[in-house]
Amino acid sequence: MRRKAVQFLAIALSTAAFGIGAASAAQAGDYNTDGVRIRQTPYTSDTRVNGLGYRSQTITPICFSEGTNVSGNSYWTKHKNNNTGVVGFASETLLNKIAQPHC
Repeated sequence: MRRKAVQFLAIALSTAAFGIGAASAAQAGDYNTDGVRIRQTPYTSDTRVNGLGYRSQTITPICFSEGTNVSGNSYWTKHKNNNTGVVGFASETLLNKIAQPHC
Protein backbone atom coordinates (compact mmCIF):
# COMPACT_ATOMS: atom_id res chain seq x y z
CA MET A 1 0.00 0.00 0.00
CA ARG A 2 2.80 2.41 0.89
CA ARG A 3 4.51 1.73 -2.45
CA LYS A 4 1.35 2.67 -4.39
CA ALA A 5 1.07 5.89 -2.38
CA VAL A 6 4.70 6.77 -3.19
CA GLN A 7 4.13 6.03 -6.90
CA PHE A 8 1.00 8.18 -6.92
CA LEU A 9 2.83 11.03 -5.20
CA ALA A 10 5.75 10.81 -7.65
CA ILE A 11 3.40 10.94 -10.64
CA ALA A 12 1.40 13.81 -9.16
CA LEU A 13 4.54 15.86 -8.44
CA SER A 14 6.04 15.29 -11.89
CA THR A 15 2.75 16.25 -13.54
CA ALA A 16 2.53 19.43 -11.45
CA ALA A 17 6.11 20.35 -12.29
CA PHE A 18 5.47 19.80 -16.01
CA GLY A 19 2.34 21.95 -15.85
CA ILE A 20 4.19 24.84 -14.25
CA GLY A 21 6.94 24.71 -16.89
CA ALA A 22 4.44 24.70 -19.73
CA ALA A 23 2.58 27.71 -18.32
CA SER A 24 5.80 29.69 -17.98
CA ALA A 25 6.86 28.96 -21.55
CA ALA A 26 3.48 30.13 -22.88
CA GLN A 27 3.97 33.56 -21.31
CA ALA A 28 7.39 34.33 -22.79
CA GLY A 29 6.18 37.21 -24.99
CA ASP A 30 5.49 40.89 -24.44
CA TYR A 31 1.68 40.78 -24.13
CA ASN A 32 0.44 39.62 -20.71
CA THR A 33 -2.85 38.22 -22.04
CA ASP A 34 -4.22 36.85 -25.31
CA GLY A 35 -6.32 38.87 -27.75
CA VAL A 36 -4.92 42.32 -26.88
CA ARG A 37 -6.46 44.84 -29.29
CA ILE A 38 -3.81 46.83 -31.16
CA ARG A 39 -5.70 50.07 -31.74
CA GLN A 40 -5.32 52.91 -34.22
CA THR A 41 -5.42 55.44 -31.33
CA PRO A 42 -4.99 55.18 -27.53
CA TYR A 43 -8.74 55.42 -26.88
CA THR A 44 -11.19 52.57 -26.36
CA SER A 45 -13.94 54.75 -27.88
CA ASP A 46 -12.11 54.51 -31.23
CA THR A 47 -13.34 51.24 -32.72
CA ARG A 48 -10.52 50.96 -35.29
CA VAL A 49 -8.50 47.87 -34.34
CA ASN A 50 -5.43 47.12 -36.48
CA GLY A 51 -4.89 43.61 -35.12
CA LEU A 52 -4.58 41.42 -32.03
CA GLY A 53 -1.60 40.53 -29.82
CA TYR A 54 -1.00 37.25 -28.00
CA ARG A 55 1.19 36.16 -25.06
CA SER A 56 3.69 34.29 -27.21
CA GLN A 57 4.33 37.33 -29.44
CA THR A 58 6.95 40.06 -29.02
CA ILE A 59 6.79 43.80 -29.65
CA THR A 60 9.05 46.71 -30.48
CA PRO A 61 7.92 49.77 -28.45
CA ILE A 62 7.87 53.04 -30.42
CA CYS A 63 6.52 55.70 -28.03
CA PHE A 64 3.90 56.23 -25.33
CA SER A 65 0.86 58.48 -25.09
CA GLU A 66 -1.98 59.25 -22.73
CA GLY A 67 -5.36 57.78 -23.55
CA THR A 68 -8.33 55.98 -22.02
CA ASN A 69 -7.77 55.01 -18.38
CA VAL A 70 -7.60 51.20 -18.11
CA SER A 71 -7.45 49.75 -14.59
CA GLY A 72 -6.05 52.99 -13.18
CA ASN A 73 -3.43 53.52 -15.91
CA SER A 74 -3.95 56.04 -18.73
CA TYR A 75 -0.66 55.33 -20.55
CA TRP A 76 -0.64 53.51 -23.87
CA THR A 77 2.36 52.23 -25.83
CA LYS A 78 2.51 52.57 -29.59
CA HIS A 79 4.35 49.49 -30.80
CA LYS A 80 4.99 47.09 -33.63
CA ASN A 81 3.95 43.46 -33.19
CA ASN A 82 7.09 41.67 -34.38
CA ASN A 83 5.16 38.54 -35.35
CA THR A 84 2.47 40.17 -37.51
CA GLY A 85 3.97 43.56 -38.44
CA VAL A 86 0.88 45.36 -37.11
CA VAL A 87 1.54 48.81 -35.61
CA GLY A 88 -0.76 50.54 -33.13
CA PHE A 89 -1.51 51.29 -29.49
CA ALA A 90 -2.18 48.98 -26.54
CA SER A 91 -2.81 49.90 -22.92
CA GLU A 92 0.34 49.52 -20.82
CA THR A 93 -1.71 47.39 -18.41
CA LEU A 94 -1.68 44.68 -21.11
CA LEU A 95 2.04 44.80 -21.96
CA ASN A 96 5.20 43.44 -20.33
CA LYS A 97 7.36 45.97 -22.22
CA ILE A 98 6.65 49.71 -22.51
CA ALA A 99 8.05 52.67 -24.48
CA GLN A 100 10.05 55.54 -23.01
CA PRO A 101 9.82 58.49 -25.43
CA HIS A 102 6.54 60.37 -25.55
CA CYS A 103 4.80 60.35 -28.96
